[in-house]
Amino acid sequence: SVIFENKSTSFLKSMELNVLDSLNTKMLRPEGSSVHDGIPVPFQLPPGMHSFAQGSRSVAGPALPSCGKSCLNFLLFSRKTSLGVPGDAFAKLLESGDLHMSSIKVDGISISFQHLLAKICFHHHFSVVERVDSCASMYSRSIQGHHVCLLVKKGENSVSVDGKCNDSTLLSNLLDEMKETLSKC
Repeated sequence: SVIFENKSTSFLKSMELNVLDSLNTKMLRPEGSSVHDGIPVPFQLPPGMHSFAQGSRSVAGPALPSCGKSCLNFLLFSRKTSLGVPGDAFAKLLESGDLHMSSIKVDGISISFQHLLAKICFHHHFSVVERVDSCASMYSRSIQGHHVCLLVKKGENSVSVDGKCNDSTLLSNLLDEMKETLSKC
């Protein structure tokens, strides 16, 4: 069982849990599902509420230590914000001319776009602002307050990431780390 608690003042919708399999445990998924497919959470969470969901895992050996990682993707709705950045503020930020731009392209990508976005969210702490087909706008803010905007586009066997940030060194380092993460997909 997993307990979900909404400590925010916003409504959580469209939640999906991505559970990574370990060496000796595997998440039991519906027939036809891939290990990369997320598991939809069958409810929404109003502010301050909690609920739980259950799933099953197969265990190869109870004597072996097991550690599982997971990532929860969700949409956050409130009157003022959408996914942690005000809607108009995201567009104004991109149009401001105050941001440095850099891009990367990684070939040999075979995972689904949904799983790719989940990896970026999990490993690099981004939120999806908008997604259309195989293209997504993403946003994050560094602990120093730097804005980072990404446009992620998936081709047949590649992914390109266009980044904008008000600190060119931070953007360059982030895209290098992201290239390393994506090259393992």
